[in-house]
Amino acid sequence: MEEFAEFRRVKKAEELRRRLQMIDHTLLKQTATREDIRKLCAEAREIGFYSVCVQPVYVAACNTFLKDAPQVKIACVVGFPMGENVTPVKVYETKRAVADGADEIDMVICISAVKNGDYAYVKREIKKVVRAAQGRPVKVILETSLLTREEMVRAAECARDAGAAFVKTSTGYFGGGAKAEDVRLLKQTVRGACLVKASGGIRTAQDLLTMEQAGADRIGTSAGVAIAQSLRSDDTPGA
Repeated sequence: MEEFAEFRRVKKAEELRRRLQMIDHTLLKQTATREDIRKLCAEAREIGFYSVCVQPVYVAACNTFLKDAPQVKIACVVGFPMGENVTPVKVYETKRAVADGADEIDMVICISAVKNGDYAYVKREIKKVVRAAQGRPVKVILETSLLTREEMVRAAECARDAGAAFVKTSTGYFGGGAKAEDVRLLKQTVRGACLVKASGGIRTAQDLLTMEQAGADRIGTSAGVAIAQSLRSDDTPGA
């Protein structure tokens, strides 16, 4: 009986660590201060999140704050939040983020190109950002709440075929954010060629579990601390 209880305890601890490692601890508000970013990095280090996700202006600061915690990756947004920068701007943002110490890039696709049906442009732009990232994982933000199902599929195919490491649902700035049905659709579309990140509106441990069950491999959220606290308790169904 004691052995079974110990097995359950170890299993629960492993599941907790795995789920915490799904989280990109995110702070993208333009009102964020350097002290806010310092706190974000400290939380990621202490709790065990996979990464921090920040605006380009704070990548170098994160590199300083996390110099003694290389296990915490630094993700930087590009073309954020609208995606309507011209490609050379996104390429420059990516190169600068890499130079400042970014480990991952979260880029927003050109939504207007999708709406115009110009998927060649979408794919070409993603390829250029992937190249500029110099081997670092690129997550391609589709802004699913603004797209039809057909557009989601076509855009995800572009990301997959252009060498992206992830397709990502949302910026969190427009529409309803991540939905389980969208995560499932993206998972079916990329067919294991890349991973899926759910982001936007994920505020609770139950939200995380719902997205995980739908097929999300990574979670972007600004509520990581509260989610971690809930996951550590026994009051979240399925946790």
